[in-house]
Amino acid sequence: MNALCTAVLALMASATPAHALQLIDEPKGLAWSTSEVAQSGAPAARMVLDRAEEAGQSGCRERCEMIERVWQQLGSVFHEQQADRVHTVALSLHVVQSADVDAFAVPDGTVVLSEAFVRDRELDAAQLAFVLAHEVAHVLLEHERETLTAALALLPRNVPRSVDDVYVELDYNLGLLKSLEPSMHQAEFEADEVGLQLAALAGYAPAEQLRFMQNEAAHEREGAAVVATHPLARSRLERLQLTLPLALRLYGYGLEQRIDDF
Repeated sequence: MNALCTAVLALMASATPAHALQLIDEPKGLAWSTSEVAQSGAPAARMVLDRAEEAGQSGCRERCEMIERVWQQLGSVFHEQQADRVHTVALSLHVVQSADVDAFAVPDGTVVLSEAFVRDRELDAAQLAFVLAHEVAHVLLEHERETLTAALALLPRNVPRSVDDVYVELDYNLGLLKSLEPSMHQAEFEADEVGLQLAALAGYAPAEQLRFMQNEAAHEREGAAVVATHPLARSRLERLQLTLPLALRLYGYGLEQRIDDF
């Protein structure tokens, strides 16, 4: 993980682990506060949700039961991983029908999922769990705050800047965005890894989760985009396959916990 990574993942002793994963609270060395970044990022989700509502594309229609079941099952793990954090995030899932939306999350904990994306990719529960856990991992690891901090470090230092100022730079400064490519790619790799582990803890088999990335890699076309905010799916799949042994241990631990609770 890079120097700006906002979390440390630790597999605890298998005998009596309090938490299989630990996401360390209040990372140091990042600009602005968690709440400042959350407040500035929230309008992006609100705009998408408002646009969907105006177009009559708000809410779930066909795969509601599966989406609700997966979100609830993941929710207990998300809650557990925040138990020791001083600043917790209230996570919420919003389903839309928009064809131009896949899935994304913003720093305030709002997760937006398009049911059109679920249908088009023919996602089953395990694949959906990976997608949602990946998005939540971005929030828990504070990747938006990390990216904004990296951007600030690359901008001229004699100009005071707010979070909103840096967002404007990211929208219009192509050179800055290109410079941030490695950092954004690393964030995706980290969200993949942590998402896989969180969903494994929630009871979704890692190999079944990985079918999502396998399908993405199989249908991937290398474009000529000037800036690629995401690494190639096949590269992400290769990295995820290396983490399978840990994910399998967490999957087993999660199963043991649910048996004990039952």
